[in-house]
Amino acid sequence: MQDFSIAPNGEEYPLPTEQESKDELTRIKEITEQQRAKGRTIVAVQGMGFVGCVMAAVVADATDEQGEPLYFVHGQQRASLRSYWKVPIINKGIPPVSSSDKEVPEIFRRTVKDKQTLRATWLNYAYEVADIVVVDIQLDATKPAFGDAAQGYCDLSAFRDGMRTLGKHIQPECMILVETTVPPGTCEHVVKPIIEKEFKKRGIDTEKYPPLIAHSYERVMPGANYVSSIRNFWRVFSGVNQKSKDIARQFLSNILDTENYPLTELGSTNASELSKVMENSYRATNIALTLEWAKCAEKIGVDLHKVRAAIRKRKGTHDNLLRPSLGVGGYCLTKDPVLANWAMDAIFELDQELPIAINSVDVNDTMPLHTIELIKEEFDDLKDLKIAVLGVSYLENLADTRHSPSETLIKFLNEEWALVKAHDPYVEYWPEMENVTIQKTLPDTLAEADVVIFAVGHDEYIELDPIEVVDMIGKETLIVDCSNFLTDDKIKQYLEAGCKVKGVGKGHIEKM
Repeated sequence: MQDFSIAPNGEEYPLPTEQESKDELTRIKEITEQQRAKGRTIVAVQGMGFVGCVMAAVVADATDEQGEPLYFVHGQQRASLRSYWKVPIINKGIPPVSSSDKEVPEIFRRTVKDKQTLRATWLNYAYEVADIVVVDIQLDATKPAFGDAAQGYCDLSAFRDGMRTLGKHIQPECMILVETTVPPGTCEHVVKPIIEKEFKKRGIDTEKYPPLIAHSYERVMPGANYVSSIRNFWRVFSGVNQKSKDIARQFLSNILDTENYPLTELGSTNASELSKVMENSYRATNIALTLEWAKCAEKIGVDLHKVRAAIRKRKGTHDNLLRPSLGVGGYCLTKDPVLANWAMDAIFELDQELPIAINSVDVNDTMPLHTIELIKEEFDDLKDLKIAVLGVSYLENLADTRHSPSETLIKFLNEEWALVKAHDPYVEYWPEMENVTIQKTLPDTLAEADVVIFAVGHDEYIELDPIEVVDMIGKETLIVDCSNFLTDDKIKQYLEAGCKVKGVGKGHIEKM
């Protein structure tokens, strides 16, 4: 019986047979020879996830001054039930991710179909022919206790396996560029020893061929500027030795707009790795601070969002003040402070902690509970209360549900025995919440709802007319604005229609 990998849209893709793998090996050899004959450098990208797949397309799209492609890219994705479907999808010229950025489908069509400089594969042989391997495999932090991030840790076992795979296959002069966000010290203390060990097993002289390893973290924003956030953004990088730094600089200069967004070279990979997790710890702390003030504003009748707008007018010092919301989600702010905190002891063996950064994670992880508190100000008992949650992705106008605060919100609403319906125009299937069915239409979601939560600022929700929303609900209800998605004019329309309105940081509503 053949196993199938199932794509998010339900399409089934059979896992490759032994014969198909043999044919694929021949195909990679032929393609690589053809591309080298054209003078192109061969790049393998390890991991076709949210970052890896678009990074692969950006590399494959790079050209020289004459407009000729510089690279051919093998996008490597393991033949697992969970993710093999990405290989045939990509090879059709279709992105394996959903985004509001119109450039995403265009760059996949262009590199796969037109330029023919990108191709996905499941074989590790792609690493054997690569001059450069870009590592974009998933690495997460585990937080065993909700609201207690200090207990968090990083399980590096899968990442180590990925590095062993590279050590077993890459050529001695292949450069490994780690883009995955990793705990500080990973390249120096984890990747390098593994590659050295695997090289020695293969009889490679590591004195003559020291591993070439660099680190350059991405700052991907998978919304309307998905592709641009990779190509047109400042990059920090470093390497474990000078040759690694030199190759990384040249590679990044070829694929990114370094003329307008110059590279920053740091002295070591420890510094580059620390830069990423410190950057996101700062953002996480910034957001946590605003929630504290949002609760204050709600109690004293102040609109914190207008206060924030006034503060942000002081350019250069205060214009980066972030906003409170339903909560913090995504793959960076929820884990990066934990990675750094864990690394102090686990990698560097230091008696050093990061209490402010860790506290920000606790505040942000538990932030969705504040929305439930707002609901409880109107309803003593949530049992059998019909609640419509608009938005389950972690960010507006994209389908990424990783660490979405809506997940925490709905879990705790379910524990209160509320009757929850969820809607999201970008999400067809919610892998982290398989028991939650994403409603197909807004009328089905909103009908007879006692509470409507504007959880995510998708354009479709921002543009909703209050009168039409009330008509779809069919009665007066409680509207909860989780992050200034409703203007004062729209709030007035809801109030005039007989609804009650509450909002995170919007204490002024009580006076309207």
